[in-house]
Order: sequence, then C-alpha cells, then structure tokens
Amino acid sequence: MIKMFSFVNLFVNEVSAFGDEPEPVVVTIDNPAGCGDFGCVADNIIDGLLGLAIPIVAIMVLIGGFQIMTAGGDVEKLKTGKKTVLFAALGYAVILLAKGVSLIMRSLLTP
Repeated sequence: MIKMFSFVNLFVNEVSAFGDEPEPVVVTIDNPAGCGDFGCVADNIIDGLLGLAIPIVAIMVLIGGFQIMTAGGDVEKLKTGKKTVLFAALGYAVILLAKGVSLIMRSLLTP
C-alpha cells in the first residue's frame, strides 16, 4: 500500500522543480554593421569597395603600362594596354559615382 501511495503521490503532487518559473532571460545582440538603416549599410559597402578598388586599379594600370611598354611596335598589344588602363580608370570612376549617387540619394530622402 505504501508503494502504491508513493507512486501515486509522485504524479499527483506538484514537484517543486516544475512549479518554479525561471527568470526571463534577455538576450541582446549588438549590431555588427554599426548602423540601423539601409543607406548606412550601402555606404559601408561602397566604402569597402573603394578600399578594395584602389590597389586593384593601381595593379591594372601597372599591367596596362607594362603591356604598352612591351608592345614593341605591335599595334594590337598597344591597343590592349590602352584598353586595360582605360577600363581600370572607368571601373574606378563607376565606384566613385556609386558613392556620389549614394550621397545624393541620402540627401534627397532625408527630411
């Protein structure tokens, strides 16, 4: 009878571990981007691209200059070197324009 009472008592009575409600845990996550709106994120991406573009443009201009210097009278190699320098400059100009467009859009949309 005692075994039966103990077994029933186990399920009927409230166990204190299940009765306690834990304190709610508040989890805060810091914003890794450092900003809260899309314009700020776009500016951060464009700034990162500008930082990557400067050494790439320098390397491409050096490669284009090397192609021009080693053309040795070959018109096709000379054109290839000129195109390399031109496209490197145009690529950098596009990235600079992206920064300018971002600034213009931000100034137009900010009240």
